[in-house]
Amino acid sequence: MPDERPATSGTAPADAEQWLRGEARSVHRHLRWIVGCAAVTGLLTIAQALLLATACQRLIMEKSAPAAIIPLAVLLLVLAAGRGMVAIVLEQRSAAAAARIKQSIRNRLYRKLQSLGPAGLVGHESAPLAETVTTGVDELEPYITRFLPQAVLAALLPCLFLLVVLPAEWRAGLVLLFSAPFIPLFMVLIGRGSERLHRRLWERLSRMAGHLLDLVQGLPDLLIFGAVKHQAAAVARISADYRIATMAVLRVAFLSALALEFFATVGTAVVAVIIGFRLLWGVLSLQEGLFVLLLAPEFYLPLRSLGLSYHARLQGAAAAERIAPLLYRPLPAGFEGTLPAATTPPAVTFENVSFRYGGSRGGVREITLILPAGGITALAGESGAGKTTLARLLAGLVRPEAGRILIDGRDLNECAPASWHARLAWVPQAPYFTAATIRENLLLGSPDADEAEIAAALEAASAASFIARLPQGLDTRLGDRGAGLSGGELKRLALARACLRRAVLLILDEPTAGLDADNERLVCQALQRLAGKRTVLLISHREATLACADRVVELVDGRIDRGGER
Repeated sequence: MPDERPATSGTAPADAEQWLRGEARSVHRHLRWIVGCAAVTGLLTIAQALLLATACQRLIMEKSAPAAIIPLAVLLLVLAAGRGMVAIVLEQRSAAAAARIKQSIRNRLYRKLQSLGPAGLVGHESAPLAETVTTGVDELEPYITRFLPQAVLAALLPCLFLLVVLPAEWRAGLVLLFSAPFIPLFMVLIGRGSERLHRRLWERLSRMAGHLLDLVQGLPDLLIFGAVKHQAAAVARISADYRIATMAVLRVAFLSALALEFFATVGTAVVAVIIGFRLLWGVLSLQEGLFVLLLAPEFYLPLRSLGLSYHARLQGAAAAERIAPLLYRPLPAGFEGTLPAATTPPAVTFENVSFRYGGSRGGVREITLILPAGGITALAGESGAGKTTLARLLAGLVRPEAGRILIDGRDLNECAPASWHARLAWVPQAPYFTAATIRENLLLGSPDADEAEIAAALEAASAASFIARLPQGLDTRLGDRGAGLSGGELKRLALARACLRRAVLLILDEPTAGLDADNERLVCQALQRLAGKRTVLLISHREATLACADRVVELVDGRIDRGGER
């Protein structure tokens, strides 16, 4: 089931790995099964080694008939089947733990990002965020399902094997005991350099994701200006840098594996030499010697597995350093309101509102403005004058650094964000449409709207005529970003979707940009039909569109030009 816990709040932990270990508690039941199954596998291994050594003793030393060891062979097959069943359970539990932890963290990340909104994500680019939610969460899986169980098993199973080996051959047991610490020691020493490489690799991956997203979004412009080959060469350079960084991590991983295998092999070889001499001198039976020799590689196996999974720890820790700060990122001020939003067209008042992007550029300054209830107020001005910023402030996507916004005399910060967003509709300059039917796109914001409401919204938005001409009508399937309809048709479809929202505040950002005169006239007619029951904020620089407004306010360099009002 999806994790229903609220988005994480509070103070971020100083150690991201500590947070990650805390997250593992949510799947502690699965982890106990993993550790338990591995421990049972260890016991079965001991039993198999003992049975095999006993069989060899009877066949070789005691010259028993082959029929005498048939019960031992049957029991060996039963134990092997048991180990196979335990391995299946182990895989299932590991997969269940991985799926649950990834679903939990990813759901909470989604909800946290939605709660933060654009105001809370200033300074975060979309591509690295997407990389964190996808690849970053996947990187946590090996840490929880491999490294943590292996850390427990590395402490448990070698001790279990030692308890069995020491009574049989204490000299070999001492060799195992004193050689074992070298494996985790070299694992940590080599891992220190690898940790820095993992962080650098993650940074390169985020940088590459951001660059590729910029290229995809700007591909039409690159084609027009003939810069495709140049950017292809840049992508090749970035990919080569990432490949070199990946190979650096792999070199360290192989070096670590070589060191682990070397000490495990040397330890096993020394045990074999001791067993060989003890057998030669006749002070050790074949059963005891073979039993110890079979267990020697199994003694090192949990330590070697821990060393190999140590890189999973480094990957998980590097990903946790990106994920934990996002989950604990505080919500922007003013997002804690609880009062319900207005249900009738509101009167909006901006009182000395100021906001700057990044604290130094763009934005608006000391804006004092009244939007009358049920009227159309237009914002005019050159690009970069602050029109869209003012609309974002009204929508609650960003919060004023100074001043306040009043809705029917009540501070917008006191309204519950979900309630306020449910009462407004935003039509951006480039409305977004998914690769789905027209009906499904219209119902994105109002899934419970019926056919009569859809027909009324299409009529109000001057969209009913072109929908009727389509072969499949509302069931016509659009391509990505609305491919299949013209720009004017998409704008009118966006207005119809806004009308279905039953919103009391309508924000329109350049609704007629890029349209011909006929489409602009149809959109303006739709705006006039939508007004009255809604307070409308219209952003445009086209005179024919501004003529639809009851009042036009001009912005110049983030301030209202009182001489330009009309």
